[in-house]
Amino acid sequence: MTRLFILFLLFMIALVPVLAQKKIKYQADSLINQGRNKESIQFLWPNVIFVQESTTVTNDSSVYYKSQNQMESYFNVKIVDDSTIITSERLTYDGEQRRAILKNNVIYLKGEQRLYTNHLIYQLDLEIGRYFDGGKLIDTTNTLTSKFGTFYSQQRFAIFTDSVVLISPDFTLKSDTLRYNTETKVAYTDGPTEIINKDGTQLFSKGGVFRTYIDQSQFVEGKVETTDYYLEGDQLFFDDLNKYYKGKGRVMLTAKANDVIITGDEGYYDRENGRSVIYGNPIMKRILEQDTFYLAADTLVAIESEYDSAKRILAYPEIRIFKENLQGLADSAAYFLSDSIMMMYGDPILWTNQNQIRADTIEMEVSEKSIDRMLLHHDAFLINQDTLKNYNQIKGRNMIAYFDSSMINNIFVDGNGESIFFILDENDSLMIGMNRLLCSSMNIIFKDNDISTITVYTQPEGRIIPPHELNEDDKSLDGFGWLYDKRPLLLNIYSKPQPIDRSRSPSSGGPSNQNNKNVSGPPRQTPPPGVKNARKGGSN
Repeated sequence: MTRLFILFLLFMIALVPVLAQKKIKYQADSLINQGRNKESIQFLWPNVIFVQESTTVTNDSSVYYKSQNQMESYFNVKIVDDSTIITSERLTYDGEQRRAILKNNVIYLKGEQRLYTNHLIYQLDLEIGRYFDGGKLIDTTNTLTSKFGTFYSQQRFAIFTDSVVLISPDFTLKSDTLRYNTETKVAYTDGPTEIINKDGTQLFSKGGVFRTYIDQSQFVEGKVETTDYYLEGDQLFFDDLNKYYKGKGRVMLTAKANDVIITGDEGYYDRENGRSVIYGNPIMKRILEQDTFYLAADTLVAIESEYDSAKRILAYPEIRIFKENLQGLADSAAYFLSDSIMMMYGDPILWTNQNQIRADTIEMEVSEKSIDRMLLHHDAFLINQDTLKNYNQIKGRNMIAYFDSSMINNIFVDGNGESIFFILDENDSLMIGMNRLLCSSMNIIFKDNDISTITVYTQPEGRIIPPHELNEDDKSLDGFGWLYDKRPLLLNIYSKPQPIDRSRSPSSGGPSNQNNKNVSGPPRQTPPPGVKNARKGGSN
């Protein structure tokens, strides 16, 4: 028993210096001692100084509760603790817990960090601070504001909640919750996050990592808002230094001003050059009044511009087009958003019902309801299959096709007009003969998508050949090739088309004209005019 008492006594003796260390030492110009309910209270003013361990506090007036080892201080309060300085107008200090509660115009300073708030609870030993009614943290790079915040000085990170705003040199970030590494300047968000860049580009995310110091971040399930589009994806990466944004997994680009949506596996937005590139089975969809216009290619590029007329979507190579009554193939295309005009390049072919249309370049007007007009530039060729599987053919230098309710209404041929037209009886069950014409220009009227009337101009030459005098060579114009089996379907719009041999004739099974420049050789594998190196690499 005596031994246990000695051990207890030694323990208490060792504890005395520790307890003494926690006692507050103080001084002031004036001091009044007062006893209240056996409580010793000291009133100190002015030029009050109290010290505890490494902490020094100065103020204009204080009340010290000796038995509780607590002090209340007022006006011009300043705490100095090693490299930390905190100022306020009011302070409640607990010497046992080493905890300071500061109110009114609180400023926390440590190194490059400054925190402004009106209510701060600070644990001096752990160097942990909390504010509850709004605060602002400023360092050499960023400014963060929120309603609530906790910072851990030793661990060099802070947590902000409720109406969080991070302002960096290049962007502003808004979130409900944010963790911030005060050393690396990296911000982490776990909920809905909005970023607004200096140029007005907006990004939306469900959370991610934002490296504000090196202007490079990655986040998931987000959305980038550009001047004309929204870019979304399962994973989004943005490099603000290089003005580059990349999306992976279910990427979708949506035009703000048009009913245009582009989807694909991957894509990126090059903010400096104002273009978005989508690849990995990309599909463009234009929502029409009672239909949807589909455009598929290997790569789709959306070009932004300060001029509406220059805003366009480029597609290349291996173009596939699908609409309920219009399908097509081409090597490349450009879709101009302001006037809904699509230019098709590289031996484009279109099919509408039983009509096949081909030219060097096809210009198509796509209204909100349907296809309105089509211009066929250079070596235009139209083939129409009648009820007896004959191939009516119209050829010319240029053509203009007019549509009504997405059906061909009439076609005007301008220059070097040629045609083959099979004449049927009134029941469309028997061929009477074949009319072959040459002229400068002609106008063809369609009824129910079949040729009804042909009007020719400027010294036409023509002859009607009866059935018994017809041979196979008479039945086709130079460059003829019926490619109906290559016509895209909605089911295979997502698949690359098979190579097309445009020189094969259905009647002979072989080339109809090996010297025709439009029917020989593979399609070009080059971007449309105005595109260079569109598929840009990027780090992830």
